[in-house]
Amino acid sequence: MRLSDHLPPGAVRTGVEVGTRAELLPLLVDVLCDAHGLGDRDRILSAVWEREEKMSTAMGMGIAIPHARLESVPRLCAAVAVCPGGVDFPSPDGSPVRIAFLLLSPPSAAASHIRALASVARISAPSLEALLRARDDGEFRELLERGEDAAGKG
Repeated sequence: MRLSDHLPPGAVRTGVEVGTRAELLPLLVDVLCDAHGLGDRDRILSAVWEREEKMSTAMGMGIAIPHARLESVPRLCAAVAVCPGGVDFPSPDGSPVRIAFLLLSPPSAAASHIRALASVARISAPSLEALLRARDDGEFRELLERGEDAAGKG
């Protein structure tokens, strides 16, 4: 699975300057809803928070993968926020989150949802550093695709 295939134009926000998870999640939901043409923003945000309250979706190394599954979402949808300054977000290694990948899918797409989570988890540390330096949506997407292509060859 290529995560980049689920990031339409406008689904990546670089240079995000927020300090907390409570500021980051609504911003990510707005980016995702706008890029994917989804309504029901409040329900989506609520579902993301419900998942987050069970256990933080920060996985360490500066990455978080907030996610939820909702009947109202027609397919796997993704959005990304790049936060070079870091965000206070409970993580297992205590590091601030610098890249957050928001994933939404319908319950019927559980396999795609899990593959998308796994594809984020496979991003290498050098690729993460390059993604953090991306100046815009296009450069981020190009770097992500290059990393996915390299991972596919390995």
